Amino acid sequence: MSIQEFPEIETFQKLPRRVIVKGGSAGFGAQGKPELRGIVINNIGHLVKDIRVSLIIFNEHEIPILNASAIPDQSQLPQGGIASFVFTLDDYDKKIANYYLYANWKYDDSNW
Repeated sequence: MSIQEFPEIETFQKLPRRVIVKGGSAGFGAQGKPELRGIVINNIGHLVKDIRVSLIIFNEHEIPILNASAIPDQSQLPQGGIASFVFTLDDYDKKIANYYLYANWKYDDSNW
Protein backbone atom coordinates (compact mmCIF):
# COMPACT_ATOMS: atom_id res chain seq x y z
CA MET A 1 0.00 0.00 0.00
CA SER A 2 1.58 3.25 -1.07
CA ILE A 3 1.15 6.64 0.59
CA GLN A 4 -0.96 7.81 -2.37
CA GLU A 5 -3.66 5.27 -1.46
CA PHE A 6 -4.37 6.81 1.96
CA PRO A 7 -6.71 9.62 0.73
CA GLU A 8 -8.91 6.98 -0.93
CA ILE A 9 -9.47 5.10 2.33
CA GLU A 10 -12.71 6.18 3.97
CA THR A 11 -12.66 4.03 7.12
CA PHE A 12 -10.09 2.16 9.15
CA GLN A 13 -11.88 -1.13 8.37
CA LYS A 14 -10.26 -1.06 4.91
CA LEU A 15 -6.75 -0.81 6.37
CA PRO A 16 -4.83 -3.94 7.45
CA ARG A 17 -5.23 -4.81 11.15
CA ARG A 18 -1.74 -3.81 12.25
CA VAL A 19 0.42 -0.86 13.21
CA ILE A 20 1.16 0.80 9.86
CA VAL A 21 4.28 2.87 9.14
CA LYS A 22 4.48 5.07 6.05
CA GLY A 23 7.35 7.26 4.96
CA GLY A 24 6.17 10.45 3.36
CA SER A 25 8.64 13.06 2.27
CA ALA A 26 12.39 12.60 2.03
CA GLY A 27 14.68 15.56 1.54
CA PHE A 28 17.15 17.73 3.37
CA GLY A 29 16.50 19.68 6.56
CA ALA A 30 17.48 23.23 7.48
CA GLN A 31 20.98 22.10 8.48
CA GLY A 32 21.48 20.27 5.17
CA LYS A 33 21.09 16.83 6.76
CA PRO A 34 18.97 14.13 5.07
CA GLU A 35 15.48 13.82 6.56
CA LEU A 36 12.61 11.39 6.23
CA ARG A 37 9.17 12.24 7.58
CA GLY A 38 6.27 9.87 7.94
CA ILE A 39 3.32 8.65 9.98
CA VAL A 40 2.37 5.73 12.19
CA ILE A 41 -1.26 4.55 12.28
CA ASN A 42 -2.54 2.21 14.98
CA ASN A 43 -5.13 -0.10 13.42
CA ILE A 44 -4.38 -3.14 15.58
CA GLY A 45 -7.64 -2.80 17.53
CA HIS A 46 -6.07 -2.08 20.93
CA LEU A 47 -4.14 0.68 22.67
CA VAL A 48 -0.39 0.41 21.96
CA LYS A 49 2.59 2.00 23.70
CA ASP A 50 6.38 2.28 23.48
CA ILE A 51 6.25 2.75 19.71
CA ARG A 52 9.61 2.98 17.98
CA VAL A 53 10.05 3.35 14.22
CA SER A 54 13.14 1.82 12.62
CA LEU A 55 14.70 2.83 9.33
CA ILE A 56 17.02 0.67 7.24
CA ILE A 57 18.75 2.28 4.25
CA PHE A 58 20.07 0.12 1.42
CA ASN A 59 22.79 0.82 -1.13
CA GLU A 60 22.47 0.23 -4.88
CA HIS A 61 23.17 -3.51 -4.36
CA GLU A 62 20.32 -3.86 -1.81
CA ILE A 63 22.78 -4.27 1.06
CA PRO A 64 21.84 -2.51 4.33
CA ILE A 65 24.21 0.36 5.01
CA LEU A 66 22.49 2.26 7.82
CA ASN A 67 20.02 1.50 10.58
CA ALA A 68 18.37 4.17 12.74
CA SER A 69 15.36 4.42 15.01
CA ALA A 70 13.12 7.22 16.21
CA ILE A 71 10.26 7.66 18.65
CA PRO A 72 7.14 9.25 17.11
CA ASP A 73 5.68 12.44 18.57
CA GLN A 74 3.25 10.20 20.49
CA SER A 75 4.68 6.91 21.75
CA GLN A 76 1.24 5.74 22.89
CA LEU A 77 -1.65 5.51 20.42
CA PRO A 78 -5.29 4.49 20.80
CA GLN A 79 -7.05 2.52 18.06
CA GLY A 80 -7.16 4.77 15.01
CA GLY A 81 -4.50 7.11 16.41
CA ILE A 82 -1.94 8.70 14.12
CA ALA A 83 1.51 9.96 15.10
CA SER A 84 4.28 11.51 13.03
CA PHE A 85 8.02 10.91 13.07
CA VAL A 86 11.15 12.50 11.60
CA PHE A 87 14.50 10.90 10.92
CA THR A 88 17.37 13.40 10.65
CA LEU A 89 20.57 11.56 9.79
CA ASP A 90 23.89 13.09 10.81
CA ASP A 91 26.09 10.28 9.46
CA TYR A 92 24.54 10.00 5.99
CA ASP A 93 24.98 12.59 3.24
CA LYS A 94 22.67 11.43 0.41
CA LYS A 95 18.94 11.81 -0.07
CA ILE A 96 17.09 8.91 1.56
CA ALA A 97 15.75 6.87 -1.34
CA ASN A 98 16.01 3.08 -0.98
CA TYR A 99 14.76 2.28 2.52
CA TYR A 100 12.54 0.06 4.66
CA LEU A 101 10.49 1.20 7.66
CA TYR A 102 8.98 -0.90 10.44
CA ALA A 103 7.57 -0.32 13.91
CA ASN A 104 8.12 -2.02 17.24
CA TRP A 105 5.45 -1.58 19.91
CA LYS A 106 3.80 -3.18 22.95
CA TYR A 107 0.19 -3.63 23.88
CA ASP A 108 -0.88 -1.14 26.55
CA ASP A 109 -2.73 -3.38 28.98
CA SER A 110 -2.92 -0.81 31.79
CA ASN A 111 -6.69 -0.44 31.29
CA TRP A 112 -7.49 -4.16 31.10
